[in-house]
Amino acid sequence: MSKLRIKYFGPITEGFDSDDGFIKFDKYTVFIGDQGTGKSTISKLFAICSWLEKAFFRGDYNKDEFDNLDFNELCHSQLLDYSFNENTEIEYAGDAFYFLFKKDVFFAEEMKNAIKDYKRPKIMYIPSERNILSVVKNIEELENLPPMLRLLRKRYLQASESLQNNGLFNLPLAGYKAIVNKSNGETSVIDEKTGKSVPLICASSGLQSIVPSTLVTQFLMLQAEQSILEKIRGLSDKNLNQLLLQLDSETVQDELERYIKSGITKSVSEQSLKEIEQAARRFTNAYFLNIVEEPEQNLFPDSQMNNLAFLFDAANSNDSNKIVITTHSPYVLSYITLAAKAFELAEKKVAAKEVEKIISKESWLDGNLCHVYQIENGQIKKLETFDRGLPSDNNMLNLTLGEANDKFDQLLDLEEEVAG
Repeated sequence: MSKLRIKYFGPITEGFDSDDGFIKFDKYTVFIGDQGTGKSTISKLFAICSWLEKAFFRGDYNKDEFDNLDFNELCHSQLLDYSFNENTEIEYAGDAFYFLFKKDVFFAEEMKNAIKDYKRPKIMYIPSERNILSVVKNIEELENLPPMLRLLRKRYLQASESLQNNGLFNLPLAGYKAIVNKSNGETSVIDEKTGKSVPLICASSGLQSIVPSTLVTQFLMLQAEQSILEKIRGLSDKNLNQLLLQLDSETVQDELERYIKSGITKSVSEQSLKEIEQAARRFTNAYFLNIVEEPEQNLFPDSQMNNLAFLFDAANSNDSNKIVITTHSPYVLSYITLAAKAFELAEKKVAAKEVEKIISKESWLDGNLCHVYQIENGQIKKLETFDRGLPSDNNMLNLTLGEANDKFDQLLDLEEEVAG
């Protein structure tokens, strides 16, 4: 499990108040907090460190030559240029590498006993600004488009090209589907009740938000589910040649080359497949790390829950998949509690089919693998949990709802005083 410690970086000052300051990124990680408190800052920094760990593993950089300027450049790609100050401390303990940034010095170290078990992630950061992809044509041509949006656009185009069924795909919203016109790349939304099709640029803001998020998540989830041989067929010629050079046996090389040409899985023996899998670790992704800002964006409460169910389903499609979410919505936290409770009941031998009538089994989550962090005044606190990791409802989102109810009661009291 990867861990991240942050102090004096952007709006984060003292950082996390437990576990020696380390935030744990388990299978499900959630950040809540007011605007500008640092939810996205933490998520972006985690994405950077996870990607850098992957880059070191596959040999893109020499860790002994990588320095603070290189690290700052990576942070620039996530628009974190102005987050550094003279007291900034960043410490990352990953699955294969350890990083420390302190007093403007970057240090990296390989974790010798862990690197042999390291699995490469496919990392996607889906920012809250994603709506712009739905309303601006040829947005990749804009010179000042932030790198994270440029990458999301690239993945969106790749996902669109991969679609079957004439470009049609489902959305986690009841009554809607979307379709990509393969001839011009434009996306439309179909209202299943009326059968009417509307260009995405003319659709509601909720649809404009959920379409790119859904299509990219679905595309990368399916990539993570591919067999190792399918993943190898998708490698660039350069990486494929590098992989072939790492194979010790000419027989294994021949079998793999035969498969690449023919696509016949049986052309690779089980013994050869084991050697290929080991050698391919450097070149292929083993799981999907999905980082999603505000999955509730512009959505009705029921739709927020449906979208979250879809995202958890994608995370659960592979045992190693992970999801990180930032949110302002109490409905998102409410669904997390429901999904964790459903898992808990199944563990207690309650009939799964009865639980599934309430919460889809694909989106259940093990509360012990879920961590919800609350950020306020530069500090990070982990929400308390009940038995089996159910997140506490004593959080700022629910308290805000409670405060609104209290104020309404006060207004009723004033009304009674005037009436009396």
